[in-house]
Amino acid sequence: MDFSSLKGSELGKLVLSSGLLHSSWNKISELRSSRAHQVQTPGLGIKIFQETKYTFVVFVAPSINATCPLNSASTLLSGAQDQNPFHFLCSEKISSFSLHTPAFQLFVSAYKNNLLHLKSKLLHLLESNKHVIITGAALGGSVASLFTLWLLEKVEPRLKRPLCITFGSPLLGDASLQQILENSLRNSCFLHVAYASQTPINTDFKPFGTFLICFDSECICIEDPEAVMELLGGASAVDQIDYGRVLDRLDRTVMEDSRLMIDDVITRMEERAEKKKLRYDQLKKLNDIKISMIYIEWYKKKSKMSRVGYYDRFKTHLASSASPFDVDIEKRKTEVNDYWISLVEEVEKKPQSEKSVLKTRSLFSGNNYRRMVEPLDIAEYYYNGGRKYRTSGRSRHYDMLEKWFREGNPKEPLRGKETDLSELLTFDSCFWSEVEEALISINELKKTQEGEREVLLRKLVRFEEYVWERISKREVSPEIFLEKSSFMKWWKEYKDVVKVFGSSSPSELTKFMNDRKYESYGQAC
Repeated sequence: MDFSSLKGSELGKLVLSSGLLHSSWNKISELRSSRAHQVQTPGLGIKIFQETKYTFVVFVAPSINATCPLNSASTLLSGAQDQNPFHFLCSEKISSFSLHTPAFQLFVSAYKNNLLHLKSKLLHLLESNKHVIITGAALGGSVASLFTLWLLEKVEPRLKRPLCITFGSPLLGDASLQQILENSLRNSCFLHVAYASQTPINTDFKPFGTFLICFDSECICIEDPEAVMELLGGASAVDQIDYGRVLDRLDRTVMEDSRLMIDDVITRMEERAEKKKLRYDQLKKLNDIKISMIYIEWYKKKSKMSRVGYYDRFKTHLASSASPFDVDIEKRKTEVNDYWISLVEEVEKKPQSEKSVLKTRSLFSGNNYRRMVEPLDIAEYYYNGGRKYRTSGRSRHYDMLEKWFREGNPKEPLRGKETDLSELLTFDSCFWSEVEEALISINELKKTQEGEREVLLRKLVRFEEYVWERISKREVSPEIFLEKSSFMKWWKEYKDVVKVFGSSSPSELTKFMNDRKYESYGQAC
């Protein structure tokens, strides 16, 4: 079974009933007693236990009392690969995080000499479909967690993921690391066994993974980090806890039948779980969003029938009373925007190495949304008096969707001369903002003195070149040539500008428009 596919409560029940917790603790106790480990590093003990079904990797470390007071320092790590062995955890929004210094120092001390070899060996075991359990207690558990995070970077999605089990270990990372892992598949690979009143806590560090929190006669298995912080009491003498005895007091009936009646904690957990459910249900909601996209697409087709285009129809709707259908489209635009803004924010929080999992599933949907809906946002932006949309008004989520689509090397729709472009969405979703800026330039040109016209004329020439490049590449929708469109309004006014200020040799766009070739643009030959 792949441990990473289990929910927190299921994972707790599984390991409690399977004997994994007892086996892990017994091996930790054995290594602590003998210190006859296979790989010896000052301060850190490591031993591999091969069994028929499982391979256990055990880490032991010096006493927390001696090396790790509760006010231990933290080490800040950034995205630089040469300075941060965990650089792959950094996301686009979170470029740095802090780790518990004693644990990080122990990890680094064994990093090049012993852990590289151990990593290679475990990856080979995982390739052969073996279950790998990485475990440790107290500070040894913290190093085990770091090693697991480091190992997971190279574990391919098709393989079983290792399970890291710790006992009474201090919290390992700050709020930034918690946020990164909360949005990561890696979070499900950690089970932390903690005695409620005897596990050291420091408010500068935050929990991640699943916690099996033990009390005198009962336990609770939770993933909610805030509830974990509320339930852990904290103490420094954790190395002296015999988790073998703690586990002996727990049986399956505790997990299956008893409930820890801490009403305020449970209530807050449920509230946070509901918010988290809404946040992580984005991909499921994508199917509902597609319905709204269908309505917007139908709005586009109806507008085309009126020879106006959906961009200009929406702009007209904002300026005057419109039909209920127009009002409904405005609501649907808001709905799909909220969905994609939220989804992009979640993707940006993910570690760099995991973003592609989400992007692949929604890459084309996101690109279609951007090209379909952003023009409506542009219409609203300029209706409200905005200027320079591309640099000053564009929402970040559009920038990211466009960036991810380009990085994915997608196949664009065929658009050769033999292809009908009637359903094509203009590739540059900011096209209409360029049209609006060109219209503004023409209006300003009418009011300026002769010495100030040169800058505006250069802007108009650049826009003309921009449009012609996209027409030549067949990257614009034929809708821009509808008689009531803002683009055609610009062209009619620009013709007069060309007559007065243009050169004697007409541009390619001027010839294309004057010869009315735009009337057949997008038609299959």
